[in-house]
Amino acid sequence: MVADTIFHSKSDLNLYDAMAYYRLSKEDGEGEVSDSISNQRKLIHAYIENHPNITLIEEAYDDGYTGTNFDRPGFQAVIEAVKSGRVNCVIVKDLSRLGREYIETGKYLEMIFPSFGVRFIAINDDIDSEKTTTGEDIIIPIKNIMNESYCRELSKKLRNQFRIQRSKGEYLGAFVCFGYHKSLEDKHKLVIDEYAAEIVRSIFSMKIKGYSQAQIANFLNKEQILPPAEYKKSIGLKYQSGFQGTSQTGWRAVTVSRILKNRIYIGTLVQGKRGTPNYKIKKMRVRDENEWVIVEHNHPPIIDPLIFSTVQKLMERDTRRSPYRNTVLPLAGTLFCPDCHRAMQLRNVKRGNRKYYYYVCATYKNGKGCSSHSIEQNKLENIVLRTVINQIQMIVEMDQLIQKMDAQMAVNFRVKGLDLKIAKKNDDLDSLKEYRAKLYEALIEDLIDHDEYNKMRQKYTIQIQETEETICKLNAQRESILLKPDMDRNWVLQFAKYQNMQELSRESVVTMIDRIYVYGDSRIKIDFNYRDEIVRYQDLVKQEVI
Repeated sequence: MVADTIFHSKSDLNLYDAMAYYRLSKEDGEGEVSDSISNQRKLIHAYIENHPNITLIEEAYDDGYTGTNFDRPGFQAVIEAVKSGRVNCVIVKDLSRLGREYIETGKYLEMIFPSFGVRFIAINDDIDSEKTTTGEDIIIPIKNIMNESYCRELSKKLRNQFRIQRSKGEYLGAFVCFGYHKSLEDKHKLVIDEYAAEIVRSIFSMKIKGYSQAQIANFLNKEQILPPAEYKKSIGLKYQSGFQGTSQTGWRAVTVSRILKNRIYIGTLVQGKRGTPNYKIKKMRVRDENEWVIVEHNHPPIIDPLIFSTVQKLMERDTRRSPYRNTVLPLAGTLFCPDCHRAMQLRNVKRGNRKYYYYVCATYKNGKGCSSHSIEQNKLENIVLRTVINQIQMIVEMDQLIQKMDAQMAVNFRVKGLDLKIAKKNDDLDSLKEYRAKLYEALIEDLIDHDEYNKMRQKYTIQIQETEETICKLNAQRESILLKPDMDRNWVLQFAKYQNMQELSRESVVTMIDRIYVYGDSRIKIDFNYRDEIVRYQDLVKQEVI
């Protein structure tokens, strides 16, 4: 090969065509980039002036690239020049400029450069492959290990620093979610972008009113509302997103879904969801949720937490749009059979020239057993409406009574009620543990066999765990009351705003109702949202009456 001929002739004459390589990384400090590269260049040029047998014919540099990544454009240019035979000498300021990863750096020094007859010089480390001795063969790997150790420690420090910043609620992302922008005073703080925030509020409102994600996206496109990426570019941001990768422009259902699921809109900052396992592996992976850094009440919310919670439940349920409506029916996704616990489905029956609509058990409708639990749609909606109005009236009246109570007395009542519940649960816990302990005695005395013992022990263990969890929740409530005596009345307002409604709307149903069970004799049972809050109000009123 021609390259081989060139190498041998130049080596025989001790003449070298050299390529200088410079690298600057963020890990090297906050100095001026031009000065740092310039200093490396001056050092190498001065070295070459004192070595007339070396001619500098090419230069390459990498600005802002870490030494653990060898897929750097400047470094790849060096390798290309080496393999093409244009150069037979590579010069760097020190070994860390070549790389900071022990194994990969060693591969170039001990295999690739020698195989192409290339002389390698690291000036400040006094490394010259033409003059390498046995002792230097030992020193070079040690320097590589030191460089790798430096990267490892730097990586640990950076990871710890990022975790500390995240735990303090400091935003570390390059770009913020639609609806926010970075504060001009502090780039780690989020402030509301009112224009985008109003669109976010509209998206949540439409979802609660019964629109699907696709319908919301179509509406926004029809109104010519710019999607998040286009909006950010329109205000001058050089925006990039990991979700990009499609040529389709405009709003999409998946974009709407991401907004509806994002806790950032209730003031909760979630960071550290993706990362690399260590400094050597550059491929990002999704971390387990227990590794995320979550800070609640971190920044101004755009969406009320109660509304957000309601939307999350809607996202989990299968709600299909009625064929004769643009939105889902008011009760869609809330109706269930109390026997098989499957959802109720709407069916129509034609009588003469009229159609009648009934809700029936899905299991029965599909011919898989159960009973119909059939109830006419209008009749059911009227029953639900009357029941909801009565519930609202009861809550409003309780709230009025509680507001008249002495504040400290109300706190004492609430704490006393929780103390009674905690004491009752502790008694239950002691009994369950005693029953579980006696199982072994029953086994020894042949009162039960091993299968019965294992089943009963598992049953008691589960009950014990559930009781312990309940006690923890009650204690947390007690502590919360003592720390923050003022009662949260937002849930009351969610009910009160519908006290004058004349018919059911999708918004009113999903705001107030969790589930509705339809029995075979047209009876219904409604599980309202905020059941714990309602029980607390009832307990307070009872104690006030007593």
